Amino acid sequence: MDMIREWWGAIIAATGFGVWLVRVEGTSKTALREVARLEKQLEADRSAISETRKEQNEMLREMRADIKRLLERGGPTRD
Repeated sequence: MDMIREWWGAIIAATGFGVWLVRVEGTSKTALREVARLEKQLEADRSAISETRKEQNEMLREMRADIKRLLERGGPTRD
């Protein structure tokens, strides 16, 4: 019992340090899961943006072709 009285401060400190380490590990695992989730979301956003850009480019090509066709058909004539 005397030994416990002598070392109670060190025992409490070691226990507190162990609890702190467990909490840090849990926090780091949570942060790593969040980073992985954000990376997946970023990749999904990039692919969606790429698809949208392709669709817009195709629409612009069609519009350009339509304008060229209209101009070739005989735009306004000048006398």
